[in-house]
Amino acid sequence: MSKGILISIARGIIFGAVLLPNISFGGSVTDFASGVLPIVLCILLLLVGFEIGRDTTVKEKIQKVGFRVFLFPVAAISGTFIFAAIASAIIPFSPREAMAAAGGFGWYSIAPNILMAHSTMLSAICFLHNVMRELFGIVLIPFVAKWVGYIEATALPGVAAPDVCLPIIEKATSSDIAIYAIIMGFSMGFVVPWVGVIVGV
Repeated sequence: MSKGILISIARGIIFGAVLLPNISFGGSVTDFASGVLPIVLCILLLLVGFEIGRDTTVKEKIQKVGFRVFLFPVAAISGTFIFAAIASAIIPFSPREAMAAAGGFGWYSIAPNILMAHSTMLSAICFLHNVMRELFGIVLIPFVAKWVGYIEATALPGVAAPDVCLPIIEKATSSDIAIYAIIMGFSMGFVVPWVGVIVGV
């Protein structure tokens, strides 16, 4: 998965630099992308909703663990936004823009596209941030699980915790932590579509 992400980024850069300037869609490439992206986003979010709705085991697992399981994603989400706002003091973005970029929580296919309407630069930063979050999450999960804590490790990859990174989390922690990873990922995924509201899109 990680290799596929990196290859796709490289292909996109080459395609954009070499081929796109010579291709016309009856208008600019940006205009074409702006028209297509909202449709693709809605379809993607619909499929995510189907995936969540089909998982009939989540309710049973939450009842078993207790609703305190929701406290951990609240802490992780709040911490992300707080430190992003603090980081705006040393980066060329306002606190709201920094929070929006960080608010993708690893969902590089959604958040950057939402922020495109606000700023191309912010969208690019958001994309890189979210790709790096998933990649570093994959690498660091075993270390954080060993030296910090099992539940803390579920917050690293963001929305990838319940799917791509779930086998890594279970291997580095225990099968009991799976529900924490699922709730962490779903909670962060619920917040992602709101990144546009943060910057007024």
